[in-house]
Amino acid sequence: MARPLRIEYPGAVYHVICRGNNRQNIFKDDRDRKRYLEKLVHYCELKEVSLLCYCLLSNHIHLVLETPQGNLSKMMQPFQTSYTLYLNRRHHRSGHVFEQRYKALLVDKDNYLLQVSRYVHRNAVEAKLVKRPQDYQWSSYGAYVSGRRQRGLTTRTILEQLGTKQREQIRNYREYVESSQDRGIREEPPPTVKQVVIGDERFAEQVLKNRRPSIANERLYTLTDMEKAVCQVTRIDRDDLARPQRTPAVNRARELFMYLARRHTNASLRELADRLRVRDISTVSHGEKRVTKSLQDNSPAAKELNRILKKTYSLIQA
Repeated sequence: MARPLRIEYPGAVYHVICRGNNRQNIFKDDRDRKRYLEKLVHYCELKEVSLLCYCLLSNHIHLVLETPQGNLSKMMQPFQTSYTLYLNRRHHRSGHVFEQRYKALLVDKDNYLLQVSRYVHRNAVEAKLVKRPQDYQWSSYGAYVSGRRQRGLTTRTILEQLGTKQREQIRNYREYVESSQDRGIREEPPPTVKQVVIGDERFAEQVLKNRRPSIANERLYTLTDMEKAVCQVTRIDRDDLARPQRTPAVNRARELFMYLARRHTNASLRELADRLRVRDISTVSHGEKRVTKSLQDNSPAAKELNRILKKTYSLIQA
């Protein structure tokens, strides 16, 4: 089944849900949760993304993010890779931490952002971890109702919808979040359209209509397109990509192919593994992550890798 394209544009707001691979825990202890938040804030600041809300549970995470630059994917990919590397290193493990595809629901900011924030902040209560949302340490609700600033967290976007003065905003928000609990009403997920948009049909149609031209310009490519471009730039024969005996140059070309194919084709991990004649799909995932990690360095090797990627992109788009 083809993966849907991310709908990204400047100013978009998302409810992001990240789940542990095979429903496993994402955190072993509070030290991991603290490091996750540190990395989240770091990458939000680095990519100029606003963190509006969060709630960290054992095997999944809820985030509400605003993207003035329209760059959700460019923030989430290196962030999740960085946390995965940290967790595997600290706990002497390997493999995936997150499911391959995080869920990103585009939010109608004017009409549904408040409801989404309440859903996120009440998640720990619905999971029966605490009786009151303010009692849960690993959500942003405490910062909202205390009025204290928290590094990397933007509360004004939501609170400004509930009054003009801070004390009034906090009082109204607290009542809004906690009133359903007082009446014994279970918090239901906000309504979605086509599992892509949180809002009504009109908002969904408007978003998709405005997005169509950029979707056309960012079309998906075939695996053959990727193979041809990578092999031309790296000067590797296409048949060598799938041979069992490989040189370092061929291994580098294979990892570039994995990286590009995962971002610009609809191919699954299994399809890529079959194309490269490897049994384990984790080979593809690890190769992609090695390229992602390398691109974060300032080393000469990283600069050379960026140069090769730019040349490859120019060939693909030609």
